Amino acid sequence: MNSKEVIAFDADELLEMEMILVDEDAQAALEFLKQAVWKKIQLARKGRLKCHLDYGATDTVADLEKRRDHERADGSQDR
Repeated sequence: MNSKEVIAFDADELLEMEMILVDEDAQAALEFLKQAVWKKIQLARKGRLKCHLDYGATDTVADLEKRRDHERADGSQDR
């Protein structure tokens, strides 16, 4: 998988990261990864996983297939 996620940290989270690094606290680092970083990555991924129906479209798969077949027959889509 070749995807990139962008996440942001608030001031408290940045301070917590700094304290973990200064203390070299492996257990706190793991907990921070689980609670702050991984949770934000999951939310970012979930936000991208949308279906066309989530945006108000009413096309079914059958409708989309008919449109595709019609476009191919007309030659209006070059792929």
